[in-house]
Amino acid sequence: MAKLPNNVLAFTADSAERKEGYTNFIEYYSLYKEGKTQNANGVSFSEMNDKMLTFFSDEIARLSGKKQSDCADLAQYCNFSDVKEAAFAVVGMLTDLIIPDALIKDLGMIAEIKNGGWGDSLKVELKPRDLFVVSKGGRNRREYDITRQFKGEKTIVPEVRGISVGVSLYDVLKGTYSLAEFVSKAVLSIETQMKYDIYDAFAAAMNALPNSVGASQLRISGFSQDTAIALAQKVQAWNGGAKPVFLGTKLALSKILPASTNTRILLGDEYVKVGYMRDFMGISTVELEQVADYTSEFAVKLDDAKIYVICPGTDKMVKVFVEGSTLSNVESNYANANLQQTATLYKSYGVGAISSALAGVIELS
Repeated sequence: MAKLPNNVLAFTADSAERKEGYTNFIEYYSLYKEGKTQNANGVSFSEMNDKMLTFFSDEIARLSGKKQSDCADLAQYCNFSDVKEAAFAVVGMLTDLIIPDALIKDLGMIAEIKNGGWGDSLKVELKPRDLFVVSKGGRNRREYDITRQFKGEKTIVPEVRGISVGVSLYDVLKGTYSLAEFVSKAVLSIETQMKYDIYDAFAAAMNALPNSVGASQLRISGFSQDTAIALAQKVQAWNGGAKPVFLGTKLALSKILPASTNTRILLGDEYVKVGYMRDFMGISTVELEQVADYTSEFAVKLDDAKIYVICPGTDKMVKVFVEGSTLSNVESNYANANLQQTATLYKSYGVGAISSALAGVIELS
């Protein structure tokens, strides 16, 4: 069973039934996102959809204090402002429920996510990588070269992002828009934007790594077996011996091949089945799942021409701070002359590429 975030646990109070309902929504959302027709227990998606809609309606009734059965029809029930406000409060809670798991699943290798209250910011400490100086001297010395180290400090300040959705009041009343579909679309929109911000911060930090030939070089042009292994060794050594991995999209990882021209790849081999080698010279390869870039039609977001070398067991390269919970604002039914209703979801978070760990990047030619 999935672990619920602290704010969801507080929201559900001591009700085991409500906690189970929010936990089941994680599975329901995963099935919807992956396009599956049933879960591992054989329960169909349509059956889960009916249960989730019932759960959603029950939560709205609990928060608003109004029951649909007390109204003449659904249209009258939906006209109450507290009903709509309760509905979007639940949508906000579902957003907070799903996004952390989704981000950790897709970008947990490079990002660490922390939550805080309203008005908080995230202070990140940067520990020095070097060691104390070991001095050589005579036996009659009381002290040697005095060494002192200081931690660095940077702050991530969250910024508010919002989604404003306008729909026709008439369409809402006659049921053209599915509540479940709207929840999924809202969550996916915020989740995708957070992924963009995390990857952009990570990519910018990797692009800023030194590429001058020498001991300090962490950005290498062109893949070869020797340079890749040498970079991995350097990253491992300067991260205290933590095991490194090669990280990239499937297309980028497919370029990792042995230097020997005698290597044979058969149709049944892992490289053909998976699309890349899961292990190269004792170093694991980890795929970053490609995502759509909705700012340009049919484009993709992640760089297929770069392989990153990181140590995921050390300090993450990117820090994400989420401030408070997701808030919502719903206009009244007749606020606009054209009877259009506008609902806005607010999410406050900050992203920064701040880390004590060392990483490298291989730029494929």
